[in-house]
Amino acid sequence: MLGLAGAASLLLLPVEKLAPTAWPPLALRALATVQPALLILVATALGAWLAPRSGLDAPLIRAWAERRPWRPVVREQLPAAIIVGLLVAAILVAYAGLWEARMAGVASGPALGFEVPLVTKLLYGGIAEELLMRWGVMSLVAWLAWRLPGRSQPVPGWCYWTGAAAAALLFAAGHLPLLFLSVPSPPPWLVGAVILGNALPGLLFGWLFWRKGLEAAMIAHASAHLASTAVLAL
Repeated sequence: MLGLAGAASLLLLPVEKLAPTAWPPLALRALATVQPALLILVATALGAWLAPRSGLDAPLIRAWAERRPWRPVVREQLPAAIIVGLLVAAILVAYAGLWEARMAGVASGPALGFEVPLVTKLLYGGIAEELLMRWGVMSLVAWLAWRLPGRSQPVPGWCYWTGAAAAALLFAAGHLPLLFLSVPSPPPWLVGAVILGNALPGLLFGWLFWRKGLEAAMIAHASAHLASTAVLAL
């Protein structure tokens, strides 16, 4: 349900600016939520099957489902999640500053001035993207990396890093279409900056998922957007 709430928050995204059509804006936005919603459902089911098999967990949700105390889980997750969230917020602020300093007067196209609402950043970024990238993709890749060469106990750390890297790079690559809409012929350094600026947070969220659980990655992701938005608004 939380993942679908994240997908629903895409209705606030002004996608009609990226693809002007004769369609009413709300209809276009609704259409744009269908694929993410389906992917979230698939990733949620995939993670529910594979995450426990590969040593990954959502301990807060599990505690709630098993009717166990949840506060100790939060106390365990929160410090690392906040620290990573602040680190990622610093990366996002630096990334935004680089973009503004180097691309002023160069960027053009329909994506120029495209803004993602804070609610969408928190719900889709903080919840839906973590379900997709960490719970779904990272669990799948970590499980495959563990199974293909033969099982061993416990799961080697390199399997988790492989899954985290795969999810982070996939997430970073997903930002390239928006880049090419903003800058039709971006220089190689800018492509690299977009990939690095989005992959590095993904690696940190992946580490959190591995070490502290899915909810820690969600908290860090959402808090990073909250903190960076506050700083950039100053």
